[in-house]
Amino acid sequence: MKRSFTYFLSGFLLLAGAFSSGCARHTFQGQALAPAALATHRTVAILPFAVELERLSDVVKHPEVWKANPDTPGANPLQGALAAERQQMGYQLQAALQAELTRQQAEHPTSSTFQNPAETNQRLAKAGITYESLPTRSMAELRTALGVDAVLTGQTYMHQLLPGGVSIAVFVLSNSTNPMADNTVHTYLDIYDIQSAQLVWRFDHELRGKPSTSPVALAKALARDMRGGFPYLKK
Repeated sequence: MKRSFTYFLSGFLLLAGAFSSGCARHTFQGQALAPAALATHRTVAILPFAVELERLSDVVKHPEVWKANPDTPGANPLQGALAAERQQMGYQLQAALQAELTRQQAEHPTSSTFQNPAETNQRLAKAGITYESLPTRSMAELRTALGVDAVLTGQTYMHQLLPGGVSIAVFVLSNSTNPMADNTVHTYLDIYDIQSAQLVWRFDHELRGKPSTSPVALAKALARDMRGGFPYLKK
């Protein structure tokens, strides 16, 4: 259920225009792998996202932490803070994407409804499924816990090469062409049929340049860019 963060967005990616700030470039591609299964889905649960953060600013601000011996107990307290930040962002992305899809649903009819994230997370907790253990749980366990036809999983990898002010300066001085100025946000969305555990739809999305790392902004970009190929939108 968990895709590798080293997955490379190869030649099938499509250029999709500029981000609202004008400082990020989009590439994305959606693919329906099992249209027949997608057509049967009436209820979908969006799971909390898996999030990876890679920021040079953390090293710049806390050099003593990264020099510490990792085998020494308590030597790397920043890792605990980063884990909490990743988890918080994972839940924020879950809620923000559900809100965006529900908003679109009001404008464009869909063949399915999305379970409220609060209900999804309450059901997961009741079944003893934590954020940390979620990637290891089977589709059968999720089926029993959630009572839906499909689950939408998300993984986001945020890579910031340079701290904010420095990165902006390099970006401007290089006329937006220096690769060292590029921060990236990769997001991978997958839909699984919960009865068969089959991967039935996938969406690969990349923002490069100076994209916002706000969960709400990212959810808006995802919902907008996948609108043309989202499987539950009625034609």
